[in-house]
This record gives sequence, C-alpha cells and structure tokens, in this order.
Amino acid sequence: MEPEIRKFQKQDAPEVKKLIDDIMDSEFADVLGAFPPDDLENISDYYGKAGEAFYVALIDGKIVGSIGIKKEDDRTALIRRIFVFPKYRGQQLGKHLLEKALEFCREVGYQEVVFKTTSRMQEAIGLFEENGFHEKVHLKLGNTELFKLTYFIRENSPFIR
Repeated sequence: MEPEIRKFQKQDAPEVKKLIDDIMDSEFADVLGAFPPDDLENISDYYGKAGEAFYVALIDGKIVGSIGIKKEDDRTALIRRIFVFPKYRGQQLGKHLLEKALEFCREVGYQEVVFKTTSRMQEAIGLFEENGFHEKVHLKLGNTELFKLTYFIRENSPFIR
C-alpha cells in the first residue's frame, strides 16, 4: 500500500512524539543523549520557520514515519527525525520521506542538504547513501562514531523530475 506523506499538523503531535520516543527507547537508548528531544515539545514551532518543514507518513490513517527539515543557513538544510515504525520498514517509506524532504529543499532553493547521525543508525546511513548522500565527516569519539552526510541538490540529483 502506498503511504500518504503530508505536512505535519498540530493534532499529529502526540502520535509523532510517541513514534519517535518508542523507537529511541527501544533501539537507541544507549545514545539518547546525542539526540535531545527539545524539538518534539512543539514540532509546529520548531519546524515552522521559513525554509523548514516536518512531514509524516501515514498508512491507514496511522502515522508510521516522520522527517524534519531545519534551516542551517541560506544554502543548507539539515534533515532530522527520520523514523519509520519497525513494522513498516523495508517498504520504501524512508525513501518516500526522503524524496519529499529533498523536493521541499529544492523548492525552497537550498543547495546542500545535511544529515548528521551516529554509527548506531546504520539503516538511516544506508538509506541516505543509497539516495545520493556522501560522507563528509566521520569522527570517532570514544565508543561513538559521528557521521555527517551531504547531498548537493544542484549536482547528481536522482529526484529531479
């Protein structure tokens, strides 16, 4: 079934927060400190400025995925909070969410899109690399590895229609 991907609405907040909290608690409890939840307290405000957006993926009316876009500067967007409920992984939801985010970034006029994560999020790293992102930074801090992946919209964009 094809997911519906749409912009976040205020009434989505409890469901989105639960989705992200549940995934973080069950899969990434050991790195929770690297991902402060401040943005989840008021998603509309946090992702509501010009050049920013938050999208949800729905299947049968249930929110099963999310992705946020923050403005880093006039030419660069930052992808945040890309999550898919475990039951729905492997169905291209992450790819659909990423396509929507890149479409938004292109429309806004960003030249570069950045995704920052830790080595614990291997599925996300794989998704981004499969869709044209390249490793720009790889730092080892003790037992944690930090990654910064970048995508240049003006060149080799697989999503240009």
